[in-house]
Amino acid sequence: MRPFILQLAPLRARQSITSRVYLRQYDKWRNLYEVAQLEFCPRISMYNLVPGDIISGNIAFNGLYELDLSRELVKLSRNGGLFVDVGANMGYFSLLWAGLNPGGRVIAFEAAPRCIKLFEHNISQNKFVDQITLVPKAAGSKFGSAHFRTGPVDQTGWGGISNVKRTDTVEVPVVRLDETLPDAVIDVLKIDVEGADTWVLHGCEELLKKRRIRKIFFEKNLARMAELGIGADDARDFLASVGYDCIPFGRDGVEWVSYPRNM
Repeated sequence: MRPFILQLAPLRARQSITSRVYLRQYDKWRNLYEVAQLEFCPRISMYNLVPGDIISGNIAFNGLYELDLSRELVKLSRNGGLFVDVGANMGYFSLLWAGLNPGGRVIAFEAAPRCIKLFEHNISQNKFVDQITLVPKAAGSKFGSAHFRTGPVDQTGWGGISNVKRTDTVEVPVVRLDETLPDAVIDVLKIDVEGADTWVLHGCEELLKKRRIRKIFFEKNLARMAELGIGADDARDFLASVGYDCIPFGRDGVEWVSYPRNM
């Protein structure tokens, strides 16, 4: 059972308390990492979370990750449709979308080998093999392969594309969404790939020009973007060039949302 104070506190306060107190005490609460019900869809659980991992800890103690985005996807999921999850990690957002509406479909892209295995297990345990398609590849601007940093062993969300081969990189396949999903109508596209979000958007150029993507959530990881040679406003400028407007989303200025202009 989760700590009593987290059962009583409002969701945003719970997140703050978890970050300041409980993420450091994961050794005392390892049972919570074995199976965790999702706050916004209690019939869905996530399994074999990683003790010490920031994403896993928030899900273990609170059943959620990224509160503002979670709330928005809860609302959007009511109409079902196709959710494309790029940088799906262990599958939290994909599982949430599929669990909230039996008519919702998910195509998820994840390149990190450990996350792929954990996500596959979550799909199987929740019996979502018919709703969620997991593509074990990175999405980017060019078809081929890329160096992928696996990140620290205790963190699932710190990996990502690298411009150079390093001791902590592996080679992963890369696809363009234009070529992988050429005829798709995407209700929501969520991108979180540690700095390379702009490249994912470049790989959607035809889908964007045809207005086949109705809503986009992406992040600005400025430190990782600088490492990759991506400018702070490159994503916004590219989206504007294909007819999409962007505005900040959430409270930290990191997350952005984009819509087709005049629609």
